[in-house]
Amino acid sequence: MISLFRKIRQQLLSQNRVTRYLAYAVGEILLVVIGILIALQVNTWNEGRKFEAESNKLTQDINAEFQDNRIVLKERIADLEIATDHVRRVLSLMNADHDEIQKAEPAGILSKSLKYGNYNPANSSINELISSGKLNLVRNPALKKNLFTWLQLLEDADEDFKNQDMQATTLLIPYLYKHISMQNLNTYNSMEVDSKSELFNGDYYEVFHDLEFENLYQGKLFWNTEMLNHYKKLDTLALEIIQQTQKK
Repeated sequence: MISLFRKIRQQLLSQNRVTRYLAYAVGEILLVVIGILIALQVNTWNEGRKFEAESNKLTQDINAEFQDNRIVLKERIADLEIATDHVRRVLSLMNADHDEIQKAEPAGILSKSLKYGNYNPANSSINELISSGKLNLVRNPALKKNLFTWLQLLEDADEDFKNQDMQATTLLIPYLYKHISMQNLNTYNSMEVDSKSELFNGDYYEVFHDLEFENLYQGKLFWNTEMLNHYKKLDTLALEIIQQTQKK
């Protein structure tokens, strides 16, 4: 094609047809420019399609990830609510008379009140998004803001868990080791212990009249409540993110 254009120009010059030569040259330049513009447009269109496909896949991945995350989160909330109910039951028995304490089956209440766990959701889509520097793939500003809020709330919830864990492992559990039988508590959980301790008489009266014990459970109630508040905020946010990434 280029050689053909060159031959035409040479023929026009040899015929001394300068005006036509100039017109032809301008036309040739225009054709080249148009070709370049078309090529750029095609490239832009291809890049746009590629961006659209990548953005849609990311949105679908986030949606699927948060669907799974929310299932696990709701389990954590349910478990923690049950445990918190038993913590409140323990506190309601403080300073009660002997018969009321024993009839309430304190070993079972204490065992179920001790349960708590951390929440570690899958965040591979968000982490990949941040590490790759492709935040522009999230076209919805509200969604982008929610994803960063999600990470911040997770840090807050993890901090609550660490405080809860420290209180339990350094204060509450050591106290229980000294004053009651952990074997008796284990008969109420999944450790398959079906016999009670021969070293503990099963009387919890003194424990439920001990200020230190009450303070420990007040602390446990506080951190349980903090964890629940953050978990419920995470659940509300997860639902919003799911709705924002729903396929339309």
